[in-house]
Amino acid sequence: MSELMKTVHEYAKTLGIDNVDIAEHIGVKPASITYYFEGKHHMNFSKFIRMIHLIYKTDYDNLIMDYCVYCDAFPKKKPLAVREALDWSLGRWNSELTQYLLNLEKEYNTKTYEIYNLLFLSRQRKIGPDEFFKRVHHLPYDLKGMPKKDLSQVKVLIDLCRMYYYDYTKHFEGIYNLAKLTFEEIENISSEFLRYSYTICVQEMLSVYYLKFNKIDKCNEVVEELTKEEVRDLFPLTYFYGLSLIAELNTFTDYKTSLFYIKKTIREMERLNFHHYERKYEGFKAIHDFIKIVNGDYEGLYLNDQDQRLHYLAMLGDNKSRAEAIRIIQSIKINGQGLDAYQTCYQAILNRDLHLMFSAEEMFMMDRDFFYVKLARKFIKEWEGVNESKASC
Repeated sequence: MSELMKTVHEYAKTLGIDNVDIAEHIGVKPASITYYFEGKHHMNFSKFIRMIHLIYKTDYDNLIMDYCVYCDAFPKKKPLAVREALDWSLGRWNSELTQYLLNLEKEYNTKTYEIYNLLFLSRQRKIGPDEFFKRVHHLPYDLKGMPKKDLSQVKVLIDLCRMYYYDYTKHFEGIYNLAKLTFEEIENISSEFLRYSYTICVQEMLSVYYLKFNKIDKCNEVVEELTKEEVRDLFPLTYFYGLSLIAELNTFTDYKTSLFYIKKTIREMERLNFHHYERKYEGFKAIHDFIKIVNGDYEGLYLNDQDQRLHYLAMLGDNKSRAEAIRIIQSIKINGQGLDAYQTCYQAILNRDLHLMFSAEEMFMMDRDFFYVKLARKFIKEWEGVNESKASC
């Protein structure tokens, strides 16, 4: 028995988790668990990660390095195990673990290493979107000599990189058009774990398209997949995103449901010890504030996000709030960024400027954001009604 399997086995016993429990959880016979613990059979990554999640629940990333060492006893199995672990780790945003796995992957396939490293650098913000696109653009030009067993994986990874860039550039139709082809290519991948992981990634990107194009029913179908228990266990950050998406979808129609799910998102991040993923954590807090402010509820706001602070101040509208809001707007302009659709909308609220709100509406439409354009239209409808009432007096 390897040191890793011995450690896991003994810890499971202290918790009263026996081989039957583990077997049922990962979908094998109890005898197979015995063989895995004894080192007679190799335990693939998919089964291993499900097993340790059952036993440890959280804070088990350090065991993945030990798992790679365990795979040394099964050299033919190790390359795939490393790639599956690498794919999983990238979704955890664990830099130390991902770098360790990247170094191993580089020994097996330089192209998959190159793509995963590119995604890793992007998520660390060590390269910007334009540099990311430049590197993605050149990826397909050097696939000669690629082992046939790896070709579909590489094609799918390149497609995912393109989808991420389409999201950044607001070319949401590109995501939708590419998704069908990507799903077809995923079916050619032998690894069950990678098929599932890539499928979830494509579904997550499709949800962006469905939300922006206000295809609520389709978006809800994807949400059902993203919030399944298995996704929570394997890809918690995707699960959190799925919960937050439910909140977004209900922002303008069902405040109670919307608030419930964004609070659940934040609470689940904290419960599963993921709140140290600051970008995601703060992003969900910003969504929380947006939902409350849109619905006229100003209690319990975080106001850590500049845009939502501007939103809040614009809605208050008193002299002190106006002065701070103007400073925020001037700061954005001084930095040379220009106001985006949301910020223009908040400026219009601040000045109660119907013409500027029409400009914000147009900006949302130009950004192909047919869901959040509802924010601008909400005020246009209210203000036009007021103007019509005044005109009739």
